[in-house]
Amino acid sequence: MKKLEQSENQPILRAPPVVLILLAFMLGFHLLSVFGGAALRVELIVALGLFPARFFAEGLGGLPGGWVQGVVNLFSHSLLHGSWTHLILNGVWLLAFGSPVAKRLGPRKFMFLFMVCVMFGGFWQIFVADVSGYLVPIIGASGGVAGLMGAASRFAFSDVSWLDPNAQQLGRRLLRLSDVPRRRPVMLFIAIWLIMNLTFGLLGPYGMADPGGSAVNIAWLAHLGGFLAGILLIGLLEKPPLSASGGPGHVDYGDWKNRK
Repeated sequence: MKKLEQSENQPILRAPPVVLILLAFMLGFHLLSVFGGAALRVELIVALGLFPARFFAEGLGGLPGGWVQGVVNLFSHSLLHGSWTHLILNGVWLLAFGSPVAKRLGPRKFMFLFMVCVMFGGFWQIFVADVSGYLVPIIGASGGVAGLMGAASRFAFSDVSWLDPNAQQLGRRLLRLSDVPRRRPVMLFIAIWLIMNLTFGLLGPYGMADPGGSAVNIAWLAHLGGFLAGILLIGLLEKPPLSASGGPGHVDYGDWKNRK
């Protein structure tokens, strides 16, 4: 029993290698953009930033690559950040929420989840952009980080129970989507997250950047798209182990018995 308690009480910030590697890439690209000079920063933003213009007006403003490059940038924009504040905030949330998700899914599924959330967040932001935003690049890993927060909300507020009795593994069950609205802590977390994003998105000055390097605003709709993708996708990526009753590990015995 002592072994189980130690496993369950591991610090949340004891990050798996995949999370640390992802954070190192984000830090490395930011150091390049900060200390590599203005010209290199412009090149990085043009090459990696997500420009809505690539999808709606190919070649507008002299952007190379058109929509094909835009598809690549749906992922690559997560490597750049508008400021140290932007990077630090994303890094802290990545460690806090990415660590438990990575421990739960493993490195491959974790990276798949993160990149899909990045892509969906960028896609969401692009297709609500007005004409005035076509040449404003979207940068930052916030959509992916928001997706990890959404994914974590599906299990972070569950009770600790047996996930796999045969392997003597304790953990938190993944909530069914239909149970999410019934769990007050989960809905409170989502409500606070939405309020914070609306507040900082409408008032905060970091999150998007122009090629000259000045911050514009937070792409909060990308956060929303990533969050929704995360809360939905984790249920497809996680295969629940069988419980002692022979049912899925995230279903109580009474529920499983009644479904037979």
